[in-house]
Amino acid sequence: MDEIKGRQELLLEIEQLKLDNARLGQRMDKMRKWNNSLLQKNWQESEDQTLLKFSEQKSEVPTPQELLQELRIHQEELRVQNEELLEIRYSLEESRSRYQALFRNSPLPCLILNESSRILELNHQAAKLLAHANPDLHPERMPMSLFLHRYSQENFRHFFVRVLQSSEAQREEWKLRDEQIVVAHGFALAPIEDGRIEGCQVVFENVTLQRQEELQKLQEREYRLLQAQQMARLGDWQWEEGQIFCSPHLFTLLQIHPSTGPTNFFQAYLEHVPENDQKKVRSQWQQAIEKGKSFTLNHYYLLPNGCCIQLRVQGSPVQRTGTQRYLGFIQVIESQEKNQPTKTS
Repeated sequence: MDEIKGRQELLLEIEQLKLDNARLGQRMDKMRKWNNSLLQKNWQESEDQTLLKFSEQKSEVPTPQELLQELRIHQEELRVQNEELLEIRYSLEESRSRYQALFRNSPLPCLILNESSRILELNHQAAKLLAHANPDLHPERMPMSLFLHRYSQENFRHFFVRVLQSSEAQREEWKLRDEQIVVAHGFALAPIEDGRIEGCQVVFENVTLQRQEELQKLQEREYRLLQAQQMARLGDWQWEEGQIFCSPHLFTLLQIHPSTGPTNFFQAYLEHVPENDQKKVRSQWQQAIEKGKSFTLNHYYLLPNGCCIQLRVQGSPVQRTGTQRYLGFIQVIESQEKNQPTKTS
């Protein structure tokens, strides 16, 4: 938890420094433009006033002392403006230095992409990560897509467009070419004078171990579920738009060939139901699907070896937009000797 919290704080600090740089840069540009316009305005006003004085009072000529005083006033205004510009510049340089130090020394992989998604700059952690992903390439100036697994190529393109078009940070999970899994946090760079975004910064979190642990836990749960189904002599199924998808154990339980597809499973199942039960099974199944209600059905089932078992079939509808879906299970509740109700021919 402390590591995750530290990563989140680091991402927030990077984002704040990026915003500070953008604000200082914009403010400095405004001050520079204002200073230039003020200089031009002051000289124009001074020239206009001088001409006006000569035109209105032809006999009165400004003394050298008056001209010198006016020049000193303009010099003082320029000095104050230059001091403010220098202060902004020093603040901007300090902020950039802090940002560069944080970028280079960050424990998280960080890189800068240009507007065509090529890598402009990357820190040591990012260089190591991408070197493992594609050892044949030096990452700098290379397209980021060359280091991604083919299944993540499309996600990366959508992610990059979202980053350039949005003022908010974007998040996406990618798989690298060496099967490592990373979570990418993307931040658009500050716009230049004409408003264009020249690229973005990406910070990676390597979640490979975390995803491996999650997969291992999922496999363990599936194994325990399979063991429980075998002990209870049941298997689960899912019906959706005329197709039945079954758990692997259900094929073993009903002795239906595993290659039987979802579309043909129900027919293969009915072929093992005794003739006097077939109509009941088909009718109750269809009525439940048409009315969208839960159902429970008990009937006999003939195995290929001649044994007869009694099954309990249960199913319940699942609310889902656009498609009808049922989840349920089939359980063996009784086994009988051979030569019981005969299988339909």
